[in-house]
Amino acid sequence: MGARMTIGGEGHEVPCGATICDAARSLGLAPDAFVFIVGGSPVPMDAPISDGMLIMAVRVASGG
Repeated sequence: MGARMTIGGEGHEVPCGATICDAARSLGLAPDAFVFIVGGSPVPMDAPISDGMLIMAVRVASGG
């Protein structure tokens, strides 16, 4: 089945067994600029990706 990461409404296949951080980097993202949500809850960037996982990457806004 695989796993998917959604960024801005666009879905991407990501490898099982990798961490969320590694998958984000492979997609050209700066992981620190996102919060990753799985099943409605935030998860750490070092969480391993499992088969069937649906990950939503939400950009973190900051300003001063």
